[in-house]
Amino acid sequence: MGPLFKNSGLPTYHDAMLFVRMKPQQHQRSFEAALAVARAPQSAGLQALAFFERAGLVKRVTPVSRTSPHFTSRMLVRPAREPNSKPEVLGVSGEEVEGWSAPSLSLNAALDGRTPGGATSLIELVSDTDVRQLQLALAGDPTVASVSRVPMRYLAAKSQSVSTASAKKRSPAPAAGRIAAVPPPAHTMWNLRKIKWDETRNRGGFDDGSRIKVAVLDTGIDTDHPDLKEQIAQYTFEHPDLPGASSSQDLIGHGTHVAGTIAATINNALGINGISRARIHAWKIFDDRPDLLAYLDGTAEFAYFVDPVMYLRALLDCADAGIDVVNLSIGGGGAPDPTESAAFEELLANGTTIVAAMGNERRDGSPTSYPAAIPGVIAVGATNLQDRITNFSNRGNHVTIAAPGDAIWSTLPTYPGQLGWKAERGPDGRWRQGKADIRETDYDAWPGTSMAAPHVAAAAALYIANGGQRNPAVIRSALASSADKVPAMGGQDFTPDFGYGRLNLEQLIAGISQ
Repeated sequence: MGPLFKNSGLPTYHDAMLFVRMKPQQHQRSFEAALAVARAPQSAGLQALAFFERAGLVKRVTPVSRTSPHFTSRMLVRPAREPNSKPEVLGVSGEEVEGWSAPSLSLNAALDGRTPGGATSLIELVSDTDVRQLQLALAGDPTVASVSRVPMRYLAAKSQSVSTASAKKRSPAPAAGRIAAVPPPAHTMWNLRKIKWDETRNRGGFDDGSRIKVAVLDTGIDTDHPDLKEQIAQYTFEHPDLPGASSSQDLIGHGTHVAGTIAATINNALGINGISRARIHAWKIFDDRPDLLAYLDGTAEFAYFVDPVMYLRALLDCADAGIDVVNLSIGGGGAPDPTESAAFEELLANGTTIVAAMGNERRDGSPTSYPAAIPGVIAVGATNLQDRITNFSNRGNHVTIAAPGDAIWSTLPTYPGQLGWKAERGPDGRWRQGKADIRETDYDAWPGTSMAAPHVAAAAALYIANGGQRNPAVIRSALASSADKVPAMGGQDFTPDFGYGRLNLEQLIAGISQ
C-alpha cells in the first residue's frame, strides 16, 4: 500500500511570515500609497514596516491577488470537447505582463487587487524573531484590516509506507508504456461497489456530470495520463513572481490520484473507473522544492507542503471561474487567517461546495485540521472494506460524512516522482537531503482521508448534474440524509467518527426527485 500522509508534530505556522490585509482605501493602489499615509502619526504600523525594510529585515513582499500588475501565471487549457463550443480559458497565458520585471525586495509590491475584504500581501521577514514585533505594530494601524501568522497546510508530511506487496501485482521494473502496480479490473473496485456506483449509473436519465466543474487544489496533475487527460479542462501550475520553482509535473502524485477518483475515464478498458465525468480544473498549490520538516520525536525529512500564496490565489480563481465543487485533500492545525476565511466565505456564498479531508492523525488524538473544520465545509472521514472507520481517520464533531479511504486504487503520474526525501545528519551535525521516497507510476492503491474526500466531491458533482440544487448547505444536507447508517455506528444517527454515515451515491441521487 502507498503512503499515509500525516501532519501531527509539525509546525502549525510558517516561520517569518505574515499576511497583511489592508482596509479598502479609495485611490490607494499600492504600498507606496499606503506608506504615504504612514506619515500620519496614527499609522505607526506602516511606519514600522517601512523601518523594517530600510533595515534589511524584509526579505520579500508578495501580493496575493491575481489582478495585481506584478502577477501572471502559466496554465494549460484543454480545447473544448464539443466541435462547435469554445475552449475554456481561465486567467493569463504564459507570457509575462508587458513592462513587468521580477519584484524587488521593496515595499513597492502592489497591495491592490481582488482579495475579499481588502488587498492582501504576504510579508516574508529575514528572521522569525522579528515577526511578533511587526505583527503588534501593524495590528494597531488604522489602515490595516488584519495581520496574522500564516497557517501551514500539508498533505503532509511524514509518509508512512506500508509494505503489502502481496496486495498487488508488480512488473520487475517500470518500463515505457508499462505500469509498476496493476490495478484490479475496474468493475471490481471495492470502493465503487460500496457506494453503489453501478446501481446509480443504471438509473434512467442518469447524468454523469460532464458539464460540472470540479476543482482539485493539490500537488498538480499529469495532464497526459491516458486514463485522465480527456477530463482535464484547465491546469494552473506556475507563478513567475514567486521564488519557488513550480513545473507542470505532479512530482508527488497526490493530485493525480485524487483527480482519478473523481473523474478517471469510465469504461475505457484501461486502469480504473472514476466516479463521474466531471471536468477537472486543477491548481497546483505546491512548489517543487522540498523543505526540512523536523518532528517532535527527533526525526526529520525533506517534504512538500502548500505554498500559501499559490493556495489563496487558487481559491480566488475558483470563485472567479464559477467552480461547482472544490476538493481539498490537505490539512493543518493552524486556524485560517482572515484572507483564507474570506475566500471560503465568498466561495460558499457563490454556491460552490467545498469538500475537505478530516486528516490522518487519529493515533495522535485526532487534532482539529483545517480546512475541514472551517464552517460550511463538508468534512470527510475514511472507511475500510468492512465499513469501519480506518485506524488513521480523524474524529470530530465537525465531520459530515465518511467514504471509502483505504487501499483506494487511482491514477498516478506516468513519469517518476517521489513523496519526499529522507533526512540524514551531515558531518557538521546538520540535516541534509538523503534518498528519495520513490512512489509508483501510472496507478497505485493509497490510504487516507485524502482518498475519501474525492469520493464525496464527485458525489456532489453528480448531485448537481442530476438536478440537485447548486447550494452547499443543501448538498451537505442531502449527503447526510442519504448516507448509510453502517453497523459500526451503533444505531446512532451521527457519530464523531462517521458523521451522518458512509456515502451512498444511489440514495443521494434518488433523493433528488423525492
